[in-house]
Amino acid sequence: MKSSLLKGLLASTLLVAAAGTAQAQVTIGPRVGLNLANVQADFDGGEDVDTKMKIGAQVGLTLNAQFGNVAFQPSLLFSQKGFKIEETQSGTYAGITYTATSKLDAALNYLDIPLNFVYTTGGDNGFQIFAGPYIGIGLSGKVKSETSGSIDGESFSEKETATVKFANEEGNDDKAYFRTLNAGLNGGLGYKAGPFQVQAGYSLGLTNMFPDNDYNDDSSLKDRTAQFSLTYFFSTK
Repeated sequence: MKSSLLKGLLASTLLVAAAGTAQAQVTIGPRVGLNLANVQADFDGGEDVDTKMKIGAQVGLTLNAQFGNVAFQPSLLFSQKGFKIEETQSGTYAGITYTATSKLDAALNYLDIPLNFVYTTGGDNGFQIFAGPYIGIGLSGKVKSETSGSIDGESFSEKETATVKFANEEGNDDKAYFRTLNAGLNGGLGYKAGPFQVQAGYSLGLTNMFPDNDYNDDSSLKDRTAQFSLTYFFSTK
């Protein structure tokens, strides 16, 4: 399924680009930016978990095919995403007093392919509004967890690090599993002045980042990432 989806995505991108090359002004350039990544977490059983933002980078290339006020902008980006969780619990159980703080830091690296359609107020310069679909392909990552606290005044601390494995089905090893494909919609605002373009956008993930499992857990994570980017375009002619 992944292969078919990627082939279809590539084919549609090439068709759109090829159809307009003769009449479009085509430029291409490097893009760098910042991700303020988070997730929407819905855990099986209704457990309420407060996730926190994780800061990451994005870097890659953007193509701009300009048709008057409208442009098609596909990008190929290395994108750092993820999320954090921190919870503290305390109380007394069976006469034992305890307090514990649990922290989790998930760092996830993706190859992101946003396919944005951009409207620029002044033709190829001016204020912009953009929107389009995106697909992310999982590359690598790590999940770090730490639990510390005390039990009847005795302190304890435990740390663990798990390597992320991207797959469509969860395995039985000690890896941290996430689904290979992460897809959704993005949109935002920007400004273009000559070869420079700045944009601020938001990614709304529609796919569950958790893979399938054998124990009927319906928990889900969905991408929620604010993005800020700078692109410099070079003429292809």
